[in-house]
Amino acid sequence: MKFSEKFKQDFPYLGIMAIVIALFGWVIENVLRLFVVGVIDCRYHLLPFISPYGLAAFAVYLAIGDPNDVAFFGKKLFREKTKKSVVMSNIFCFLFPALFIFFGEMLVGHVWQWCFGVELWDYNEQPLHITQYTGLLPAVGGGVACFFVIKFLFYPALRFLRRKMPKKLAIWLCLTLGIAIVLDTAFISVHSVIFGHAPMYWSFTLR
Repeated sequence: MKFSEKFKQDFPYLGIMAIVIALFGWVIENVLRLFVVGVIDCRYHLLPFISPYGLAAFAVYLAIGDPNDVAFFGKKLFREKTKKSVVMSNIFCFLFPALFIFFGEMLVGHVWQWCFGVELWDYNEQPLHITQYTGLLPAVGGGVACFFVIKFLFYPALRFLRRKMPKKLAIWLCLTLGIAIVLDTAFISVHSVIFGHAPMYWSFTLR
């Protein structure tokens, strides 16, 4: 089966994976903030989902594929699968997410501030920050977490969804909850442009 056809069949299930990852992203951010600065909050979202994390589901599928035999849009990175290629593929599974988080946060944060004068977040209180918008702890921590998810959870979970969830249900969830999550994120953007800051619905300081 061609990669494009396989991707089309898996698309609704990847949407479900994206929703789950967006939820975990919201939870993990709050857990980290609780330990680092003693604060948990809504992370500027009305719903407990951070949609950019959900994009990782599609990025893994399209840009990594098999963690032991990396493929970019179905094209194998290594011609032959050897012990060396397996090691390099696994290293890539850590580096790709870590670098994506590092430069992605830097780009989005600085471009948004430059275009609209809005500060989206601030890592200055965290150790090993590089700028206000990026740091080694989020990048390395995110890279490690992504590696273990890709290596041990992602494809087993995707196969489980294919077997257990009717495709119509997956499509329905993507068109309801998935769209609600996207609209929540879109509202953050509009609110930031109009009022100069992202919405903060609730926040608790625990120390």
